[in-house]
Amino acid sequence: MNKNFLQLLFAVVSISVCLAGRVPVTSRKAEGHHVKARVSVDPLSSRSLLDNDFESGFEEPWYDSSPSTVHWVVEDFYTPFEVSYAAPKPSAGTKYLRAVRNDQLVSGLLILRTLTFTALPGDEIAFNFWIRSKYTGGNTLELVMAIGETEQTLVSLTSYSTSVNLEWRPMIAPIPVSEPVDLTLIFYAFCGSNAEDAIALDDIVLLSPNAPTTEPTTTTTQTTTTPLSLSPTTATSTPTTPPVEVCGGNYNDPSGIISSPNYPQPYGFDEYCQYIIQVEEDKRVVLDFLYFNTEGGADYVTVYDGLTTTSPVLLRASGFHSDIITTTTNKCLVVHSSDSQNSFTGWQATYTSS
Repeated sequence: MNKNFLQLLFAVVSISVCLAGRVPVTSRKAEGHHVKARVSVDPLSSRSLLDNDFESGFEEPWYDSSPSTVHWVVEDFYTPFEVSYAAPKPSAGTKYLRAVRNDQLVSGLLILRTLTFTALPGDEIAFNFWIRSKYTGGNTLELVMAIGETEQTLVSLTSYSTSVNLEWRPMIAPIPVSEPVDLTLIFYAFCGSNAEDAIALDDIVLLSPNAPTTEPTTTTTQTTTTPLSLSPTTATSTPTTPPVEVCGGNYNDPSGIISSPNYPQPYGFDEYCQYIIQVEEDKRVVLDFLYFNTEGGADYVTVYDGLTTTSPVLLRASGFHSDIITTTTNKCLVVHSSDSQNSFTGWQATYTSS
């Protein structure tokens, strides 16, 4: 009797130890995503660190700051995370950076950033990409240049997102600066929840035909409209509904309405507007987009979970969209940006505190 009891106890303990040592599938996926501490490097020296073919297994100095369940992970062609829809074979090497979803294939926004580096006149960024979706235009991928708080789209690749795209494609995007400027480059992407949906990047190279042999003097220059100050105000007289032509503003009331400039008439060209919303300390901001119609892949609304563009991104949308966004704190930043053509009706949203 005692012997049988001891055998049963030993079996239970053994099973428990085995289960404790098992690694879930999502954790195994995460194992491929090596995390390294980012090293502080001066912007001029960072130029030499931008090139990455991902054969090392690391994405640095590019780094993943995606806010959702989808993340950039270095994948090997011979051991793909999504076996049913493996990536095309790279032109060189076997590794690349891929948007990896969880086991339920939950869709989400992806963000890939560089360290701040000094861009020089004539610089270009070259890379290979693969984007596929069940429905045409179902996934998005764009490269953005950020100087301080101002972002400018360099190239949008959403039109390549089709069900029949089964190849890597090369892209070269000029970095439009007329003098040395400290900036960052950001890949924004959205990967859907269909099994066919996929996004990948490879062979990122900074091309610099005019790189000087001596250290240049660097200055910080903004190429578009200077945004509003991000310092929150305590004034209570700010109107909750912006008048016609208003571009951005500070909103401190418990609830209100924000909209694109001139709404419901079309917004203007080359706009960059910041809407700073801050409610009571123990509350959260709830944004409800009542209407949304901008030029798809060109004119964007981005919602940040904080007061700067380095805060986590809760939403980045263009085209037709409808969503309710809730922040994790009592403040958020909404950025409206448009390019130089094809103005649309725009958008309107209410905000409340909860």
